[in-house]
Formats: sequence, C-alpha cells, structure tokens
Amino acid sequence: MKTTALKFPWLYLSLAYGLAWMFWIPVALTRQDYQQSPLLLAVVFLGVFGPGVAGILLTYNELGREGGRDFWRRVFDFRRINLKWYALILLLYPVMQIITIVINAWLGGDPPQFAFVRKALAVPACIPLVMVLYLLQAGLEELGWRGYMLDRLQARWKPLAASLVLGICHAFWHLPLFFIVGTNQSRYFSGIDFTLFIVFVLAGSIYSTWCYNDNRRSMLAVILLHTIANLSLDVFLLPGTGETISKLVIALGATAIAISWILPWKQKQVISV
Repeated sequence: MKTTALKFPWLYLSLAYGLAWMFWIPVALTRQDYQQSPLLLAVVFLGVFGPGVAGILLTYNELGREGGRDFWRRVFDFRRINLKWYALILLLYPVMQIITIVINAWLGGDPPQFAFVRKALAVPACIPLVMVLYLLQAGLEELGWRGYMLDRLQARWKPLAASLVLGICHAFWHLPLFFIVGTNQSRYFSGIDFTLFIVFVLAGSIYSTWCYNDNRRSMLAVILLHTIANLSLDVFLLPGTGETISKLVIALGATAIAISWILPWKQKQVISV
C-alpha cells in the first residue's frame, strides 16, 4: 500500500459528504415530500453517487490504472465470493427479520403488513426496476465505503476498530436525509430512534467488514449483502416497537461477530492493499 493510503482518508470523506450533501441539502430546504416529486426523487438519488464517485476518483489518483483494474475486478469478479457466503448473503438479514417477527409476536406486537410487497405486486412490471434501484443504491455506496475507505482504515487498525470508525462516518453521512420529508431517516429524528439508527449502521458496518474480508476484499459480495439488507428491512417492516426490536436483533448479531474478532484464538489478520 502506498504511504498516502496509511493516512486517515479525510479527502475521501470530504468528497463523499460534499458530493452527497450538495444534492440533499437543497431538497431538505424545500420541505416537500421528495417521493411526490420526480425531480426531487432524482436529486436525492444523485446524492447516493457521492461515496462511489469519491472512491473511484481517489483510487485512480492514488493507485493508477493497475489499481483501477483491481478495483473493478473486486466489483465484478463473482469467483472471489466463497460458496458458503452466497447462502449467508441471501439469508442473513431475512433470518434476523424472521427472528424479529417471532420476538415481536411473543411480546404482543402486530405482524408485518407487507405493504412493500403489496405495492410491488400491484405493478409487477416495475419489480425489475425496483430491484435494479436497490442494487444501484447499495453499489454506489459500497464502491466508496468498502471499496476505498475500509482498506485504508484496516491498514491502520484491526477490523473491529476500522468497522466502528467507518460506521460512524457512514451514519453521519446520512444527516441531511433526516431533514428530507418522506425518507426513512426522517422518522428517526428523536433521541432513542436516532441512537438506534447509529447503532444499526455500526452493526451493518461490522457485517460488511466480515463479508468483505472473508471474500478476498470482494466489493460484489458486500454490494449484494447491502442490497438484501435493504430489501429485507422494507419487506419485513414491522409497525411500532417491531422496528426497534429489529435493530436490536441486528445489533446483537454484530456484537457476537465483534466478540469473535477480539478473542485471542479468533483474531483476524489485517487486510492490506
């Protein structure tokens, strides 16, 4: 790894935040529901490009064409993904959501309404487009967070510390979305909900590092995991306290992984580029 890569990636964060917030802040200032306006919807989506664009630009700037070729191999080479991970990618988040549903029912909570599924089935022709948009959203984020930033953090720290630092940076990257009417984040802008959102993103960062390191730094693996995570959360969305239980279940799973990393006989080797 070049010595510049050992420095904390402040330039990457400045670009990832700046390229997103320049789109999101104006939308927030309109105080309109972005889902009701095709223009605002497009502008919000453009903000998602920030981390990926920043990661691509800085990879080529620092590592040149050879670094760029390695970057894209990690995006598209499905052979990097361990066979067991295909099952984990498909089942990890859905299983945690099913556990959440069981716990929620045991506590007397309401079952999921599957509103997302009903809306999708009402217009079947749109289902492929929805799937592509979920994949694009995850990909545009992960090209930067895992594709660029994680390697540089793991060159400095062990996987757990790198995951937590990246998770904090990723969580606060969403900040303008809390002020945009109609986003999921706009529902979380209160003490406990905001805290749980931070915990949820930190947990997701641990799962992503685990996936990334176990699959030879495969961005494709993490993109697929992120996509399934987002889909699972929307498909199995629970009303009321069910959403809180979901975040806690996901956080507990991530805690188990974190503990396995810090046990003497389970320490992970730092990944380098």
